Amino acid sequence: MAVHIDDQALYNAARDMNLLKQRNERLKKKLETMFKNLTEALDTPAGHAIEWTGKDVLLQPIEDMGKVIKHMSDTLNIIIGKGDEDKGVYYDKLFDEYDELDRILKNKKIK
Repeated sequence: MAVHIDDQALYNAARDMNLLKQRNERLKKKLETMFKNLTEALDTPAGHAIEWTGKDVLLQPIEDMGKVIKHMSDTLNIIIGKGDEDKGVYYDKLFDEYDELDRILKNKKIK
């Protein structure tokens, strides 16, 4: 039984995840600026309440999503071997090791 891993799909996913991570961070910064500007324009207790509500309701989930995206991006980079050129693609190494084990077991004589 052969297993085929689409390396290009993994590279594309890693690239896209990195772009998503950047977009998420830009969105977070824009929203932080928007709430800051809004509360400065409404320099009243109500304006400050808007700032806190916005941070709790909108910004925190975006920060949490950023953590998830970062984890997924980091995992994809490990899988494709990014940053460690000698190791190659994670799955390539894994299947090479499996092939070696399979070869050893086939050559071993049954007692």
